[in-house]
Amino acid sequence: MKTRVRIRDTLRQVRAQPYPALTAGVFVMAAYLCLANLNYVTVWHDEASVFTIARNLLEQGDIVGWDGRNLLAGPNGNTLNDDLRDIAPPVQYLVTAAGFTLFGFNETGARAFHALAGLLALAFFHLVLRQQIPNHPRLIFFIFLFVACSAQLLLYFRQARYYGVTVLCMMAAIYLYEHYWRTKRLLPLAALTGVALLAFFNHYATGTATMLALGTWHVLLRARTTTLREWLAFVVGGVFTVVFSLAWVVSLGIIGGTRDPLAGFRAYDHGPAPEPVTLIFLKLWVCFRDMFTADWISWPVCLWFAVIGLLAWRRTTKPERITYKGRGAPSSTGGAGGSTQPVHAAGSELPLRNVSRILLLGGLCVLFTTLLSHTPVWRPNAQLDFRYFVPALPLLLAMKGLFIEWLWQRSKAVATAVLTLLLFTSAGASPFNAPNNLTGQRTLGAHLPAFVREIHHTYRTSTKVVSDYLLQNAQTDDFVEVPTHFSDRDTLTVYIGHHVRFCNVLDDLTPLPPVHVGRLAPHLYRGRCVPDWIVIFGERLGANWQTLLHDYEIAAQPDVFHYPTQRPEIIWHAFRPLPAQGPFLHILRRRSPRL
Repeated sequence: MKTRVRIRDTLRQVRAQPYPALTAGVFVMAAYLCLANLNYVTVWHDEASVFTIARNLLEQGDIVGWDGRNLLAGPNGNTLNDDLRDIAPPVQYLVTAAGFTLFGFNETGARAFHALAGLLALAFFHLVLRQQIPNHPRLIFFIFLFVACSAQLLLYFRQARYYGVTVLCMMAAIYLYEHYWRTKRLLPLAALTGVALLAFFNHYATGTATMLALGTWHVLLRARTTTLREWLAFVVGGVFTVVFSLAWVVSLGIIGGTRDPLAGFRAYDHGPAPEPVTLIFLKLWVCFRDMFTADWISWPVCLWFAVIGLLAWRRTTKPERITYKGRGAPSSTGGAGGSTQPVHAAGSELPLRNVSRILLLGGLCVLFTTLLSHTPVWRPNAQLDFRYFVPALPLLLAMKGLFIEWLWQRSKAVATAVLTLLLFTSAGASPFNAPNNLTGQRTLGAHLPAFVREIHHTYRTSTKVVSDYLLQNAQTDDFVEVPTHFSDRDTLTVYIGHHVRFCNVLDDLTPLPPVHVGRLAPHLYRGRCVPDWIVIFGERLGANWQTLLHDYEIAAQPDVFHYPTQRPEIIWHAFRPLPAQGPFLHILRRRSPRL
């Protein structure tokens, strides 16, 4: 009897306040989309480096690029220091290694804890929304719905890379900052310092951008009300983070050393960079243009936000107090500033100012990430690396939720239709349904349904096809060369590195000490090894092609697209395996067998 009464009371509460329950349901759905079938596709090249280094960590107890058979060192050895330790931030390797201990050396093990970090980031984001707009459960639901069902964000979470932890650090940092500001206790501030270190050791650029954005956010919003003691506490935490971080990168040789992890991409830069001031404006322009292309900020929603923000600024100095009554014009009321709001009926006001605070932080994160980006934006058809912007994505999507709330107060039917359109498609992208960067195929349509279909089917990749072929046809310890790009070799190392040895990896200009590498394996140097197999991803090797055919025969030309289009960025992503579009994948076998 008591159980029935409790159930009846619970149902009554849900009917009275349905949005918290709906938000919880959305989180459960996001959890499924994050964790379902993590092994549906092979790792791509960035995941491959994390996979191999994390496996080496478990097997050798150190973050090294040499596994006893093969060397993973990026472009010509630039991602390792003199001790063959990887110079990238270590957190992604630790998270991946933890997954391996539970699920084994496979795709699920590599991605599981990164996906869980993404889910934890969603939980913290919900807490942030409750801090910023506590009296608006319907608006919280709308914003959370857009974030939790973002195909772009879910794709990032399902990667064995730094993305999930990066978003987690951003959301946890915002929550801890607000918690400290409201309680004035030092424990949240100490935890915030720890999150800052975690963010940096997860990814140097995004971690730095996250902390710079949060610091600038504080200066813009609360500098006048910050006491000297609070400034001192902030400075102490910041100095500790900076000193500890600098000591790490100096010890690895990233600062003051000879290592350049981007060296492999310098050949594509098309000339020297412009002057610093010109470069900054060029970065900002490319960022503004591409943010609309990927539909992170829908241009119709952005135009609406600009107009309503201008109207609110003209009518009142406190935009969060604009109250909408039916279909009439907004009216303003007075009240206290900050994040406090008057108590009205749920959904009876539009908290424009408070949501603007969230959007401001997202914009600052994008700004600092853009300035820290090494992308050569002066190249023809250059685009910024959207992966660095992933911590800002949940914050920027708040604009869509606010737009739906505004429509809901006028017409529930119209709001529902627009919500469906914005949630399931990229209708706000500019240009709409932009072509895939690799193939020209239109991929920015109904991306959420396409994502759901994708994770429930096996995704056929060139890595899987080539590795299966060589496992079946190559002899143990055969030498394999991948001359097209180091990243293609990295992906194959994950799947067949235990069976074959990759050769001709380094040239004489490598910064790695010859005494170290020479003792490991002389065949790593170009010209010192005649490979048994050559795998060519992409176009043939021009004039060298005919020379190769004198000594090698074409063993296979698999009918599969040669590039990993399962990478997370939607502008590169293809939601189903693409046709080969020509023989752009070649497996060559030496005519005379190795003695």
